[in-house]
Amino acid sequence: MKYTMKQMIEYVGVSNTTLKRYENNGLIPPVLYTKGKHRRYEEVHLLAFKTIRGLLQGFDIPVAYQLMKLAKEEKFTKSYWTIAQAQKDLVKKKETLKMHKEFILAFPQKPLKKQSMRIGELAKFADVKSSTIRYWEKRGLIHGIREESSGYRFYDKNEVRKTIIISFLRKSIYKLEDIKDIIEKIDEKNLASIKKHYTTVNDELDNQLSMQLRAISSYMSYCEKLSFEH
Repeated sequence: MKYTMKQMIEYVGVSNTTLKRYENNGLIPPVLYTKGKHRRYEEVHLLAFKTIRGLLQGFDIPVAYQLMKLAKEEKFTKSYWTIAQAQKDLVKKKETLKMHKEFILAFPQKPLKKQSMRIGELAKFADVKSSTIRYWEKRGLIHGIREESSGYRFYDKNEVRKTIIISFLRKSIYKLEDIKDIIEKIDEKNLASIKKHYTTVNDELDNQLSMQLRAISSYMSYCEKLSFEH
């Protein structure tokens, strides 16, 4: 069956500009044109467009585009590893969120295994770079103490908590001044708000996983069709 641009727009639910962008980015199989320069899509194109839309719901745009290009090039094994890496990254986000939430919920009742952390330990615990912690300290968001004998900087449990909160808020609040204001006014009320934010992010990760799994199912069907046609 052949489809016109108008029909494809109705089936896929996007604009002609979007369909053309997918084509120009090399995400779909070659499209046939009439003598009058009108596109004539086939079933494989309908499946391709629907697959793209699904991937964009569950994966970042660069990953979704890469997967479509790999499928078009019939590099199926490489595309499966790309999916595996993306899901591994999602699992890491989930595990990091859980670790941070447990720490925040337990604070201050549950003490840290160590009363203070060196910058490398704190960076690993907060899942940020050491240079980021140095920058935050330079901006006055956190404060470390330098040990005279070793020269190392250490951060007590209060600074660890602040670092975790800053790391989390930095993903949604872009002005460090706003974060600094929150950190300086931490009390049970706004800490409860942060805990609620954790729950929201956790739900978003769960939803992203569901969308990824649905997109993967569609993607596998698309790859099978491409493989069968060749």
